[in-house]
Amino acid sequence: MKRKWLIAGFLSILAGSALHFLYDLWPNPLTAVFAPVNESVWEHLKLLYWPFLAAAFVLTKGEADGRKRWCGLLAGLLRAPLLLLGAYYTLSCGFALHGLPLDLILYVLAMAGGFALAWHLQKAEFPAWVCGVLVIAAGVYGAALALFSFALPELPIFMPPV
Repeated sequence: MKRKWLIAGFLSILAGSALHFLYDLWPNPLTAVFAPVNESVWEHLKLLYWPFLAAAFVLTKGEADGRKRWCGLLAGLLRAPLLLLGAYYTLSCGFALHGLPLDLILYVLAMAGGFALAWHLQKAEFPAWVCGVLVIAAGVYGAALALFSFALPELPIFMPPV
């Protein structure tokens, strides 16, 4: 079971890395929903969201305790961007550290942190309303990722670095 989770996490990291180049190879509105259309921090959150969501479907397929597992996976899905944003802005704004190697390390650590939380919560007993809130939050987050690809607010997180 743990091996299945490690493989899913590793493949999610690889899939997110591949998604980074999808829009450059095939620019259209469909790929804009799934892949970054610019180099902003917000757009790169898609590299966490879509592969993690796909892995969640794979990890819950055919499972008897699917609802419990989904709650943990959604919590991990929502935790990963918080980890990434917190670490990124702390390092870039607080310590003036930035660069591609650091970005890649943060991406892998954020994805791993999301999967680690999901793994630890997979057997937890959640009230049904908590799972409902997580489903709604993950849906709103995914919709925001798609929407803000086409209607960019003029806030620093949505703007590519200069």
